[in-house]
Amino acid sequence: MCRYSGGVRRFTPLVLLTGLTITDLLCKAWAAATLPGWPAQPLLPGLLSLQFTLNTGMAWGLLGDLTVGLALLRLAAGLGIMTFLTTRPLPRGRATALALIGAGALSNATDGLTRGAVVDYLSSPALDSLHRHLTGQPFPIFNGADVLVLAGALLLTFLTSRPTRAALAHGDHP
Repeated sequence: MCRYSGGVRRFTPLVLLTGLTITDLLCKAWAAATLPGWPAQPLLPGLLSLQFTLNTGMAWGLLGDLTVGLALLRLAAGLGIMTFLTTRPLPRGRATALALIGAGALSNATDGLTRGAVVDYLSSPALDSLHRHLTGQPFPIFNGADVLVLAGALLLTFLTSRPTRAALAHGDHP
């Protein structure tokens, strides 16, 4: 039985990645079938709302003319992460972080390749208000895949910034 350090089986992160990708794609399908034409619908008043848009680029409309290129880049990142997760033993936290990033990348890649745009369905009135105050521009509408990528990146940053047990044992800490 092949295990990661910390007792995580080799394919557990792959199962997580696959489950999260499917869940986000189902949320996007629901949003695309239900939300167009409706005003923002509060989920957590003042914090999170449902609001539909199609995005051919990235946040703030960046690279909107490169839909297929962005989708292929996201696909390559997601498949690369899947390969890495199944071929390298990793600590549980790092494997989880990469699974989150990979799921977000694959979900948005699937949208870009099948719809010609990414379905965005979440907005944050609080972030929008803060962003408008700071920049005069609205905060972009986003989706679950974006949240997964951000959560994975934050987790990976946190985990890689902490000294390891081995480094602490050898006195290699700041």
